[in-house]
Order: sequence, then C-alpha cells, then structure tokens
Amino acid sequence: MLEELLLGMLGGTLTGLTPSLHVNTLASLINNLDFPVGGFSFVVLVYAMGLTHTFLDAFPSTFFGIPDEGTALSVLPAHRLALQGKGLEVINLSLRASLLAAIFSIALIPLYLIIAPYYTPEIGRAIVFFLAFLIIVTEKGIKKLYALFVFLLAGALGIVSDLLPLKEPFYHLFVGLFGVPAILLSLDNNNKISGGDGTIDMSHSQLVGFSFLGTIFGMMASLLPTFTSSQAALIGSFIARSERTFLTITFAVNTANFVFGLGNFYSTGKTRNGVLVLIRERYYPISLQEFLILLLATLAVAAIVNLYGLWLSKKLVNLIERVDYRMLNALILTTTVLGSLFLDGLFGLLVLIAATLVGLTAVFLGVKRTACMGVLMLKVMLG
Repeated sequence: MLEELLLGMLGGTLTGLTPSLHVNTLASLINNLDFPVGGFSFVVLVYAMGLTHTFLDAFPSTFFGIPDEGTALSVLPAHRLALQGKGLEVINLSLRASLLAAIFSIALIPLYLIIAPYYTPEIGRAIVFFLAFLIIVTEKGIKKLYALFVFLLAGALGIVSDLLPLKEPFYHLFVGLFGVPAILLSLDNNNKISGGDGTIDMSHSQLVGFSFLGTIFGMMASLLPTFTSSQAALIGSFIARSERTFLTITFAVNTANFVFGLGNFYSTGKTRNGVLVLIRERYYPISLQEFLILLLATLAVAAIVNLYGLWLSKKLVNLIERVDYRMLNALILTTTVLGSLFLDGLFGLLVLIAATLVGLTAVFLGVKRTACMGVLMLKVMLG
C-alpha cells in the first residue's frame, strides 16, 4: 500500500500545481483507464491523491488566478500577495494550515462520528440563508442592491447549468466566476511575479488558532451537503482580521472538509466529494481497520507534502519569474478554454463564458466577489 500512497501523492501534486486540472478529473481518468490497482489499494491511491491536492491547490489560484471550488474565495487575497512578491508565503501558509487542519480533524473524528448521523437538511438550508443575508448587508449603500443583483445572476447561472448535460459543471462555473476575470484583468499589465522567501508573516498562535477555526468550519461543511467549503470560508471572511488570517481559514477548511468527508463516508455512507463518490463505486463499505489506516495515511501525507511542497513551489516560481507574465496569463487562459471544450464541449464553453461575464460584473460594480457564491446558494435556498 505504500506504493499506492506515493502514487496518489504524485497524482495529487500534479493536479494541485497544475492550473485547470482538478483531482476529480484525474481520478475519473484513472478509473476509466482500468488502472491496475484494485480493492483497498485503489482507495488508498485516490484518497492520497485527493488529500494531497488540498495542500497544493493554492498554487494555481495564487500565481495564475485559477481556482477550484474549495479555494475559489482565496483567489483575490492570494493573487494580491503574489503581486506583492509574497506568493510563496501563501503556499507555505496553505501547507502549514492544511497540516494543522489534518491533525485537528483526526483529533475531532471521534466526536464527529457521534454527531454525523444527526444531520438534517433544514440546518444546512438555514445556514445558507444566513450567509446570503450577510453577503448582501455587509455591502455599503447602493452596493447592497448590486450585490443582490450579482447574487441572483450567479444563482440563475447555477440553476441553468444543472439543466445542461455537463460532466464537470464546477470547473466551468468557478473558473469562470473567479479565475478568468482575474486573468483577463492581469492581461492589461506585465507585472513581474516574485515568490519571495516563503516566510509566514503571522504569529504561531494566530496560525494555530485560525487553522483550528477553519477545521471547525470544515467539519460543518462535511456534515451539511448544502454547505460547501467555499460557503464555510465565507463565514471566515466575516471573522478574519487580515488577508493572511482569511487564507489560513480557507486552506484549513479545504483540507478539514476532505478528512471529515472520509469520516462521514465511513459513518453514514454519504459522499461529499468526487473522490469519495469514486471510492463508493469501487469499494464499499470500508471496515474500521481500513478507516484507521486511512487516518494514518492522512498524517503521513500531511507530513510528507510539507517536506517537499514549498521546495517544489520555489522551483516552479523560479521558472515563472523568467517568463513574460502577460504571455503566461494568455497561455493559461487558452488552456482554460480548451479545458472547458475538452470536458463538456460547446455547453462547457458557454457556461464558462457566462460565468466569466458574471464575475466581471461583480468587479465592475465594485462588490465583493463573495456575491458570486449565489451560484451554489440560490438553488439551495429555493429547495
């Protein structure tokens, strides 16, 4: 199983660091190609892949502005720090916050297994209504109406996308709402990206405290299917006192949600992400012994990724620093469009374009991009 663990980490490193490549896509590809790994070894492989991805997926959203669902809200703060020459600090923050989240999550698993079976949809819906209210009322003056408009526009797009035959709707929606607008706006300048030395400008107590807070929000997100990682991070945006504390919460939420999702899967059989859906199709149920092995694998992955994650990111940033930033963004944009076409053809491209227009609308109206989370929230509110 050690070989499968390392292969999974290799795959998760590839998807985490590569713009527009999601771990669910690679896991599905491995499944469809009839990869010569079966049984519990397959579970270890794809679980390690998904977990590793949560540690490293800050890289594209930091240096290119390409998010996935779990890190969508971190795009602007992370991108701003990268433009200030502190991109590697964001990566180091992601690695450390995710490590702490993994440790805290395992410590809280016994409590989680007790409360997981008591989930009710009404709880999740109530939280989403509350978050929508906060998104609107925290804007000033006329911008409250602008935020409501963007929220409803994004929500309508989310509802329409559910009616289309899309295999990867979240790719087109989140890359369009949060990633492509950042890239398009970056095409107007030729700023040099500098990674810095990766030193985290936060106290140790802040890092631990906000990582724990993110872990609690990640636990909530894994319990409530109507409450996603990005929505959990939304709560963090109202609590965080700075860009770094918000990013710490967001990264911790992302990893904790994945780990607790495993606990929910073991306890109730419910799946909260694409990796677990794939595991359920190939290997279900998992025994207590297998569950404990996966928890040990969680600690192993968390420790190992922290050993090489920052070093590998520095190597990649050194390459990025030598490339014309405008040209690099144009290349990423082209790859993103081709990704939509590859995944879902013309429908995927149309959703990507529509989502991009909604994201740009938020920018031009001067409202916080959190209003774009209506893409998920409105359909939950409507039931």
